[in-house]
Amino acid sequence: METAAATASPGAARKRRRSESPPRDGEGPSEPKCARGPRFGGGGIGGGWENLDLVLSLQGKGLSLERKIELAVEFLTTQPNNSSPGHKAHSIQLSRLVAFIGNWVQSILNLPENSKKMLQRFDPALDSRCWIILRVCIEMKPSISISLNLLKSLSRVARYGLSRVENDASYADDESFELFERALDCMLLLFSSNTRAFFNAGMDLWASCAIEVINLAQKVSANEKNCCPVLRKLTNCLLGKFSSFMRFNANPKNIFNTFVDKILEPLLELLVLLNSQANSNKQEQAGTMLKIVEDVLSNGLFHHHHLSGYFGLKNLTKTSATKDINASYHRRLFEIFKGIKAENKAVLLAGFGYLLQLFVTRVRSQRTTSLSRLQKSSEGSEEPQHRESFFEVFMQFMEPLMLECKLYSQKEFSNLGVTKLVEVHCMLKSVNVMLKTLIEEKIYIPTEDTSEGSYFNFLQHIYTVLISISEKMYTFWVSAVHLEDLSIKKIVPLMFAEIIAAVCHFLEIEYKVLGDDLVKLWLMIFSLSAINASCKDIKPSFLLASKISSLSSQMICTFSELRQVSRSIFRLCDAVRTFSDGATDAVNGSFSLASFSSQKRLESMTTLLSSEALRGAIRTSIKSMPEGQSSRCIDELTQDLTETLKWAKGSKFEDASKEQGESPSIARKSVFNQKAELLGRHLCELYASVLESITVTSSNSTMVGKSVERLVNSIQPNFSHLVRKESNNSSEFISSVMGKCLSKKQHTNWQKIPSASWIFALFFRLYISCRSLYRQSISLMPPDVAVEATKLVGNPFIVCSGREWTNPANIRGEGYFAWIVESPSPLLDVIESLSQSLSRNCASFAPLVYSFHVMALQRLDDLNRQIEAFEYLLKDRVQKLMENDIGNTQLLKKSCSLEAARLTKFMMDYVENYFFECYEISGSWDLSLCSLDGGSFPIATWRLLCDNIDIWGSHASKKDLRNFFSCLIRFSFIRKIPFTKEENNSSQSSYRVTNLHDISVGLLCDTIIYDQKVLLKNLTSSFCHALKKSVSSFADNSDEYNALLDSLPDLMEIISNLENEKLIGRDSDAIHVHCIDKFWICENLLNFLSMVPGFHANSKSFLRLMNYILHLERVVNPATSLGTWVVRKVEDWCQYEHFLFAILTLFLLLKLLGLRCESCNPMKLMHLFICCRRAMKNLISKFGKEPPESKQCLAFSETIVNSGSLVWFLRSAQEIVGSSHKIFDVCTDEVKATIFSLVDKTSELCSTLANVNSLFCFLGYKKQLKSSPSGGPTENNTSEYDDQAFDIVENPPLECVKSLAEWLQKTTTGIPVTVKDSKCVIKLDNCREIVCWNSLACTMSCIGGFLWGLISALESTFRSNRIAGSDEREMMLQYYSKFSRYIAKFETFVDVCIHVLFMGNKDSGSVELISVRLPQELDCENGLLDIDAIMDEWTKYDLKDNENPAHSNGIPRVSRESLGFDLSNIQSMDNVLLENLLKGEHPLIAFTLREVYNVSAIVKLHSTLSFPSDVSRQTCSPVHQLSFGTMVGTAFITLQKIADMSSWPHMSSLVWIDRLLRYLEVLGSTFTLPELNISIELYTQIVNAHLRAIGKCILLQGKNATLPTHEIGSTTKTLQLQNASGCVLPKDLIDRQGRINSLKSRLRLLLRKFVNIASNIHLNAALQVIERALVGVNQYSHSIYEIYTGNPEGGTISSDVAAGIDCLYLVLEFVPGNKRVFKRTVPGLVGALFNIVLHLQSPLIFYIEKLPPHCSEFHPDAGAVVLMCVEVITSFVGRHSFQIDASHVSQCLHVPVTLFKGFKHLLACRSIPRSSANYCNQSVRQHGDHSEYILDRRFSVDIYAACCKLLCTTLRHQQREVGKCVALLEDSVSILLSCLESADSKMVNMAGYFAWNMEEAIKCASFFRRIYEEMRQQREILGKHAMYFLAGYISIFSGQGPLQTGITREIDEALRPGVYSLIDICEESDFQQLHTYLGEGPCRTTLADLVRDYKLHFQYQGKI
Repeated sequence: METAAATASPGAARKRRRSESPPRDGEGPSEPKCARGPRFGGGGIGGGWENLDLVLSLQGKGLSLERKIELAVEFLTTQPNNSSPGHKAHSIQLSRLVAFIGNWVQSILNLPENSKKMLQRFDPALDSRCWIILRVCIEMKPSISISLNLLKSLSRVARYGLSRVENDASYADDESFELFERALDCMLLLFSSNTRAFFNAGMDLWASCAIEVINLAQKVSANEKNCCPVLRKLTNCLLGKFSSFMRFNANPKNIFNTFVDKILEPLLELLVLLNSQANSNKQEQAGTMLKIVEDVLSNGLFHHHHLSGYFGLKNLTKTSATKDINASYHRRLFEIFKGIKAENKAVLLAGFGYLLQLFVTRVRSQRTTSLSRLQKSSEGSEEPQHRESFFEVFMQFMEPLMLECKLYSQKEFSNLGVTKLVEVHCMLKSVNVMLKTLIEEKIYIPTEDTSEGSYFNFLQHIYTVLISISEKMYTFWVSAVHLEDLSIKKIVPLMFAEIIAAVCHFLEIEYKVLGDDLVKLWLMIFSLSAINASCKDIKPSFLLASKISSLSSQMICTFSELRQVSRSIFRLCDAVRTFSDGATDAVNGSFSLASFSSQKRLESMTTLLSSEALRGAIRTSIKSMPEGQSSRCIDELTQDLTETLKWAKGSKFEDASKEQGESPSIARKSVFNQKAELLGRHLCELYASVLESITVTSSNSTMVGKSVERLVNSIQPNFSHLVRKESNNSSEFISSVMGKCLSKKQHTNWQKIPSASWIFALFFRLYISCRSLYRQSISLMPPDVAVEATKLVGNPFIVCSGREWTNPANIRGEGYFAWIVESPSPLLDVIESLSQSLSRNCASFAPLVYSFHVMALQRLDDLNRQIEAFEYLLKDRVQKLMENDIGNTQLLKKSCSLEAARLTKFMMDYVENYFFECYEISGSWDLSLCSLDGGSFPIATWRLLCDNIDIWGSHASKKDLRNFFSCLIRFSFIRKIPFTKEENNSSQSSYRVTNLHDISVGLLCDTIIYDQKVLLKNLTSSFCHALKKSVSSFADNSDEYNALLDSLPDLMEIISNLENEKLIGRDSDAIHVHCIDKFWICENLLNFLSMVPGFHANSKSFLRLMNYILHLERVVNPATSLGTWVVRKVEDWCQYEHFLFAILTLFLLLKLLGLRCESCNPMKLMHLFICCRRAMKNLISKFGKEPPESKQCLAFSETIVNSGSLVWFLRSAQEIVGSSHKIFDVCTDEVKATIFSLVDKTSELCSTLANVNSLFCFLGYKKQLKSSPSGGPTENNTSEYDDQAFDIVENPPLECVKSLAEWLQKTTTGIPVTVKDSKCVIKLDNCREIVCWNSLACTMSCIGGFLWGLISALESTFRSNRIAGSDEREMMLQYYSKFSRYIAKFETFVDVCIHVLFMGNKDSGSVELISVRLPQELDCENGLLDIDAIMDEWTKYDLKDNENPAHSNGIPRVSRESLGFDLSNIQSMDNVLLENLLKGEHPLIAFTLREVYNVSAIVKLHSTLSFPSDVSRQTCSPVHQLSFGTMVGTAFITLQKIADMSSWPHMSSLVWIDRLLRYLEVLGSTFTLPELNISIELYTQIVNAHLRAIGKCILLQGKNATLPTHEIGSTTKTLQLQNASGCVLPKDLIDRQGRINSLKSRLRLLLRKFVNIASNIHLNAALQVIERALVGVNQYSHSIYEIYTGNPEGGTISSDVAAGIDCLYLVLEFVPGNKRVFKRTVPGLVGALFNIVLHLQSPLIFYIEKLPPHCSEFHPDAGAVVLMCVEVITSFVGRHSFQIDASHVSQCLHVPVTLFKGFKHLLACRSIPRSSANYCNQSVRQHGDHSEYILDRRFSVDIYAACCKLLCTTLRHQQREVGKCVALLEDSVSILLSCLESADSKMVNMAGYFAWNMEEAIKCASFFRRIYEEMRQQREILGKHAMYFLAGYISIFSGQGPLQTGITREIDEALRPGVYSLIDICEESDFQQLHTYLGEGPCRTTLADLVRDYKLHFQYQGKI
């Protein structure tokens, strides 16, 4: 590989190698000694002499230049560390030597290219060592002198880099890469140490270097090959320095011409290139360089010294008598076109448009700089002049382009080559860039035009020139269509795309520029669309088509904003008719269509008129039209329709009849066929869109109705021929439309013309729309007018009421077409008549049949109303009718029902023909009838049927409903997506698309099919069929599948095989590769079954579901005979569909345990298994919500017990959980989460079974109580229960619950372990390592679910019957006593597990209370750890304890001291284990601990029930149990450890922490403090633990920390604000915040429970804890103060202080304020809050870090804490029960000033030192000492609202003190009002300041307005001061505020009600004083306007 030096000199490498060896004889003077070793400057005694030797060597001529470079590099790279003592002694000599070497290396770098030394072809500038030498010299001596000629060396480096890139050098060119990298490092170091380097260089020197760099930048801007990334950085560095050179140049005028002449052209070329790359995927690379290039152009052309000269320029076309010498050099920029080279002209034209944008940006920046200095200079008054001057400059920039356009408009484009066409395209592109700048910068404002309208005339001149050149281009394009030159075909559409873009810009700038003839503009659009359609195979044609569609929609929207939407729409219709005729030459000038056939014109109109953009614009514009224009719009539509029908009469029927035998494509060429298609497809859709989008209100309903009548009258003459009861009506209809009679032959042949049906579609569609709109109008008309209107349409029953209902004649409908003729044909007859002659192959079939369906649905709606009316008349309670009337009514009802059934059958026939056998559902429809064809027709009709199923559902036959729901299920579940439809990225666009799947899912999610029993029944049947069919495809052999149904297995045998592991490891050959897809379908069907409301299968449906399950069983294992056993049990189970899921879970279990093939994914099977459990639980739950009859309840429970399902539910879950290591190869997090989900679902299933069966028991017992003669047992002993009092033993639901409890009890015989030895001994200390935590968690979870199910049944019973009698209560207690022994067993098992597995020291703790010691070893047998001995010993001790006579009634009394333990000293649980669990380690143990705490149900049961005394574990109070101390202590120790953690707790730990808190919540809500026997010390520790844990949550929440009421009812939640940081937060961070919020809410709820049950003494202790936290006293040392003043960026507080605020608010919310304990603490608490605000207030409170922090913060967010303080202070002020000091009232009024002073001057983004940002890990400084912070928009609105609320509350509740502090109130109001002062958002953003957007500002204004309104309520106190507040508002509104910008209209509208309130309390003398005080000017005018508007809109005038 060649190096840089070797490239210049072939012998250079050889010479370099020779220089390393001793010199040869005769080579020259020998080198000094130091040259042979690294001894220069070694720091020794002779270092100075050695340095002298180096200098002499470099100055001498004996050594070659390369050798000298080597010596210099060797010296500089071997220098010792600067800190060595020897080196310091010679620092002066070394500094001088470095300076000498630096000057020397610069001298050789700057060698002229033609020097003698350069003749050796060795260029030192291309040697990386030279740049290394220079960099080291600069580093060692930053003040080194830098030669300006170094720019020449950089030019050679850039030129060399360009050559390497152009030659595409090899990737392994390491030396070149080294050169560029070292040069870059050298320049970066130089520019950082010397910011003014090269500033003294001349412009010529800089220009030569800049040109080379620009040429290089063009090649490497988006190139990643070779050295391009390094070269790109080098070019950015040099161009950036060049920009700085021009920016700080002392005389920028002198460099202007050089810049324009030499640098402008290549720089513009680079600018164009970078702008094109910025819009591609290379945006990130090009963005940085583009910004630098823009800076270079701005500083070179638009230096702030040049700007005034541009504003003084005159047009080039004008001549001046005297030349302006001072500004003449600016003309050079515009005169550059004269001398530009032809080959570069296109590039210059393309880049010239960007210059205006840069100029305006520079001027805005200059003005913004003056704004940032807040100087009240004359610049503010110059703004209108600047705006006018802007347009003058725009004219200057546009004039050269217009001159070029005029030249091209006079040429023939056919004579131009591709190069010239490219120039035209670039020129047009620049024009658009300038027009876009004109729009964005709002340069043109019509009201600021000159009196002569010169600005408008110039814009019109531009438009005229562009249209002129577009006509030339169009003529050329028409002729070039047939050319083979592909480059020309590509460039012409791009040129027209720019023309269309320019027209769009003019529409936005000034629509009048386009003229009044909109038809001409529409015709131009059609012409371009037609010619573009002929080039559709070329890529640029798609761009032009998009531009054309955008222009068409923009025309509609623009005139809609002008309230002229009808004008644009109906001129479009005129253009359609004109364009269709092809007569555009007379109207459209040179846009001739002579070369295009009528077919091409039709296709172009179809493309444009069917676009979603145009249709959406029409709909939106009509909907936004003022209601007063609706009637006029319909009248204009009527007039246009009349013109259209006249236009259609010009067709010749002979043309169509001659071509009737031709192919469809040929038939469309006739004039009649084309006009018919235009009428029926496009104009029809346009008219219908207008009618369907019109908004009808009560005020315009009558006028709209009249207009619709006139519209129907216009079509009635023709339409009546089609719908009257006569023969040949269709032929007469065609004759009337065509305006001529048809001959007999034509009468015979017209039906064979395909396009004739388009005419039918037009009239039907218009009638449908008119009928719908008229119905809307009738519903809003006055009653008398509505009655007359219904007579017109023949449907009087729409508004019939009262007496009219009793007369059947009044509600008799006259037919669907009664509005057209008096005796119309029935709708179905008309449909059948036309359908017979309609071919499905014609294009008009789909739209016409779709119209038939719509008409059928409208008629069905009418018939449903009539049938309901007839049913009402036939009811007995209605006034008796005559027998004749009753008979007539029955006949009418039967007639209506028959017609409805026929119409429904007509629609259902299409379902059967199109859908029932259709399995391809991948098509879509854009909801437009224009695009309706054979492919989208099924989607359109399916959408109609699904949306209107409530209309036709009751009239469909069973077969039709079955077919419909079969299609519905298939379309919903056939696609491979989850049932819950996910959002796709295209949903946000305006393009609306639907398909069969989306429509079907939408119907399934609608509740309408679940409210009607008929529909629900058919849905259930179809669902069962689909479920069967989805799995039946698994079977290979249907005969073998049928034979499987004859055998009879035993379910208990299957369970026994599972226990003996006989099924594990068995393979199956029945697994197919596609099984996963089938399982996916099953999973979605089961999910639907779980979510659907009210789904219950009957016996027949259940039998079909069982057949489906048998198909699944066949797939599982052919040898398994379970399926036939199920068949024998189907009759017993058919009433209870949940059994199928038990079998399905059996199948899945067998598959999970027995299959190990690659085709089945275990995770997929597990998900399906969980879906079965979920569906099972939901079905049983729904079964229990609406209890069936007693027999069904008993049969349900009996079958559950006898079938072995309970055993199956538990054993299947335990087998899967216990064998998870066999099922899954690796135990990943996903596997663990799935296992946990299965355990939860099984627990929920146990809970549901216990709950439902218990409720069934209660229902039976209540009936038994009611049926007993005495009402129930009354003489029973309350302490002893008689089992025979109620027939409990024989109750099947009770047996079901007891069976479940027994099986759960069997699982508590031992602790499952992973050791599989038959028998062994395990040490107690090693138990934790061998426990099978999955199985233990499953057992604990099922026990907890069972207990919670019992509690749920008890609570629901009490809720349904709150005042239960003693008999009922005794009955429930007796019922629950049946489970007391099981509960005792469960409790003992939990106690043993806690002490064996979780206790750190198993010989201490609460075990010592009963003197029971745990054994050191435990026996292990059959995978279980034997704990029976421990459980028996504890039970024996309890029995012995019960016999102690010291106990009263067998209940032990434990002293208070036993519970007064200290939480800080308790060691009940292993601390190491607890800390590891908090870190997220041992997830299985954590999940088990979660389930252990789930047994809080035992505590709840103890609190509700009392049990027999012979049950040992229940004899003592629940708080005295062994587990109480351990579980409570562990809970609070966990809270303390959470508070003490220095980082985020692991998110997985929050799951079990939540269950832990739930345990404490149950404890706090169940018992009172005396019952719990908690001492004051313990209660204090509990509150403190909660407080510190809440503080930790506040710390982790950051800026999101708020008070609970703010989280629930925040008034700013309606704001659609983005993420404050402006970046996308990762999903894990969002999930983390959600879990932290949930933990904090749970802690609050728990603390609330303990506060609610607190006595005054305990409450006083809690307040003391909170007060200490607020004051900042550290709990460990009172000398540590936790509220710090901090640094200039603001103070800090600890998390405990923040938690004190939150807890104080909680106490205020739930504890009455009149308690004595509060009265003495209120002043201290309020003072502490103000103290916190004063310490934290700073601008930093408004900011939030832009990116998530690298480490956790160790102080809460100051802004969030301040907001919380303000809200809590507001709560204190607003409660009359709290008496706050007067000084605190004044501080309340001063808070807004403290917080918002200087708010308008805050930067939107700022860099803050990390030390100020309160980071815990100072090592982060290695990543940077500063953090980027941005102002949090949401928080700023929240804190503003809080301050406004504080002022309002203070005004309302502290009137006396406010009257003494009006000055403070005025200051705060003034500060808050100044925050609403408007500002130019663009200028503010450029200066870096923050500004609210309009929505945020309006929201804040609505809060501020309430202050003024509250002042009005305090008239007596503030009435005399109101004028001062009003004067402040007027001053800011009139532009005399701090920013002098005033208040915008939208904000003022939000403030006006409050301002009127101020005016209302002002006296007349106040207005006179204000008038004098404000003086002449805008303020006085504003006052007059306000008073006038107040009297007009607000002042009460004595009437309502």
